[in-house]
Amino acid sequence: MNLFIRTLGFPDMDSKEEKKFIQAGIKQCLDAGFVLKQEMFKRGVIIVRVSPSTGVYIYGRYEGKKFVYEYYFPFVVGSRITDNEEITLERHVDKESYAVICDEIKTGVTLIFFLQNVCDYMDYVAGIKDFKPEMFLPDRKNALSKEPLKNKKTILTALSLGGMILLPIAKPGKDSQVRRDAEDKRRKLIAAAKSGDEDAIESLTLKDIDTYTSISQRILYEDVFTIVDSTFMPCGVECDQYSVIGEILDLEEEINVYTHEKIYIMSLNCNDIVFTMAIAARDLLGEPKIGRRFKGQIWLQGHVRFKD
Repeated sequence: MNLFIRTLGFPDMDSKEEKKFIQAGIKQCLDAGFVLKQEMFKRGVIIVRVSPSTGVYIYGRYEGKKFVYEYYFPFVVGSRITDNEEITLERHVDKESYAVICDEIKTGVTLIFFLQNVCDYMDYVAGIKDFKPEMFLPDRKNALSKEPLKNKKTILTALSLGGMILLPIAKPGKDSQVRRDAEDKRRKLIAAAKSGDEDAIESLTLKDIDTYTSISQRILYEDVFTIVDSTFMPCGVECDQYSVIGEILDLEEEINVYTHEKIYIMSLNCNDIVFTMAIAARDLLGEPKIGRRFKGQIWLQGHVRFKD
């Protein structure tokens, strides 16, 4: 069972109830004709809505006219677009799903997330000139999933099994021109460092040393969460899970139409990376409000716009 189904307000779902829910969702969508098909690869996708912004993505294949279920995952719909220099897709070993490795332009950070729109990727691959189906197989050296894709926009989202609300901290000069100029300078240095500029690498290294020295002095007298405004760090052995602290930019409350559980939909800013996150109200400690901070572990997902 996918553990993150709890995020959408299914707190007590076991494997038996999960099976009934998936079967009912498949039957309802097939009867209504709500199926996205990829004819060349004989694949299909069914989306079961749980609330206005969340749902369950059911993936399967077609054997003749019969839809054969393979796997599912819960998701939340995002709205904030992230620019990337390039992305690379890697197929998972156990199922026909994909991890996406991308270089986020604003921060220079490499992110790994779970691809939401698998069928869109297949449509994109099928439309490539001189494409042959055998090129798509993951065990081939010329597999298209190994080739980087340039300048594809991404909408990042996340699901969380639990977290807490932290109070905001004072940020003097947050919107000042000096701060914005410093951020622009750092982005340019990161871009230059990635191109091999030794002066840029040295400048970034010295800046990090100064920051470390300042934090080492402040930590003796201050709480760590008054020093650390936001974080975005890999967590555990799963490559697409992160430990985050981020400012709440937007907040909505939605209701699961099946269980009537409350779900919080938040827009978070973590180290200048903005994404939409969903969490069940019962799994959140504290009262969320815009301007406060969220701390917890997330499963990072993303919707890639393969076609402009």
